[in-house]
Amino acid sequence: MKMSLSPKAKNILSAAGNFISSFITAAAAIVAAIFVLIKLLGWNMFSVDSPSMAPLYPVGTLVIVQKAEPEEIEVGDVITYVLNEDGVLVTHRVIKINADNRTFITKGDANNTEDSPVLWDNMVGRVLLGIPALGRPVRFLTAEENRPAVISVIAVIFVFSLVWDLIERRKNKKGRRVPRRKR
Repeated sequence: MKMSLSPKAKNILSAAGNFISSFITAAAAIVAAIFVLIKLLGWNMFSVDSPSMAPLYPVGTLVIVQKAEPEEIEVGDVITYVLNEDGVLVTHRVIKINADNRTFITKGDANNTEDSPVLWDNMVGRVLLGIPALGRPVRFLTAEENRPAVISVIAVIFVFSLVWDLIERRKNKKGRRVPRRKR
């Protein structure tokens, strides 16, 4: 038994497909443009992985970090710096500056104790902005080991969108045909 959809149901499905296709394509383009803009501005994006800066930057927050000269940093600024030889990054607030030793003393807002002195050369930059809950998804999307999968998904979405548009155009052309008159 063959089921066929009513013209109204077909129109609803077609409109839904057009919306979803357009929405996904636009969202992917906007996210890509934001990533490119952030990189062009010389900023970096990092995920907060510990509760040491809560409640300002809870776990999973995306922090946007701008390069800055150590001399520009003031007490109260939140900076991101390289903690050790393994490249572990930390985002904490500057509570003291020792210009003679070229070090910062930092502390997580939720921590009770100061961190060890941070060399000015280890500073990555000053935090400009924190966006809660976006850190983990952005880290997943930008992780080197996930690039093949992310690129594949984007390609599939693009191809799906392209095929959907081609099918819709073909349907619209068939629907607009004017019958020829017989002579």
